[in-house]
Amino acid sequence: METGEELLDLVEEGQVVKFLEGGKGGLGNMHFKSSTNQRPTYAQPGLPGITKQVRLEMKLIADVGLVGYPNVGKSTLIATLSNARPQVANYEFTTLTPKLGVVHVSDYDSFMMADIPGIIEGASDGRGLGLEFLRHIERTKTLLLMIDAANYREMKYQYETLLVELDRYSETLAGRKHAIAITKIDSLSQDEVNTLTETFLADISMKPNDTLKRYKADMNYLSYGFKTDFGIPLPQKEPLFVLPISSVAHINTEALRYALGDFVKNVKEETEAEEK
Repeated sequence: METGEELLDLVEEGQVVKFLEGGKGGLGNMHFKSSTNQRPTYAQPGLPGITKQVRLEMKLIADVGLVGYPNVGKSTLIATLSNARPQVANYEFTTLTPKLGVVHVSDYDSFMMADIPGIIEGASDGRGLGLEFLRHIERTKTLLLMIDAANYREMKYQYETLLVELDRYSETLAGRKHAIAITKIDSLSQDEVNTLTETFLADISMKPNDTLKRYKADMNYLSYGFKTDFGIPLPQKEPLFVLPISSVAHINTEALRYALGDFVKNVKEETEAEEK
């Protein structure tokens, strides 16, 4: 534990690894009892085993990791889409431990979603609770970055801050393909949401389109989707889609479910193609 060296990484179900050699047992004095020596005073000591002080860390494995500022609506979303029942309240850091939920796309198709505590500026340096739990999304296949439309921070600022903190924590995590959900749109008028969405898309060099219509997204709200039917190769740096949602009012949550389902499936196919 003093060195921080990673000694073992157990990733397979039922995986068994010999970590340390045990000692060799000794022989007590009664082992040497005989007819001529009923009370032996001799004993044979054993050999000591190897000792090591270690820290055990659990890393959750999920298909989609939710990333966003505190109180952005992550817990409400995972409760809406899955069987998870996290605590939901109107204050920062409601989520204190990672939560997993299974999101069903159809009777035969589902994916795992992970909700971690909110990320704040400086999380990669240990501020807030996010750093402690960022390791739980290191192994997620995709990320859903959640941006609060009703927050006083500009959406571009929220987005860029999340990307910076992910990059500072781990290049691998920063390289994960991602999508964006613009949350809490029920607290604004439709025109306000569309203005904010259009401005945000322009800020990241994108334009609204109707790609997400295939998932029955509400076309009264502007959105963006990768135009090649989420084909391979998927975009590496830019978001695969940008979709305004409201978990409370159930606006575009079903469209998000199906878009994420395709996202996860295509990332898996792309990974398998690269490994061949």
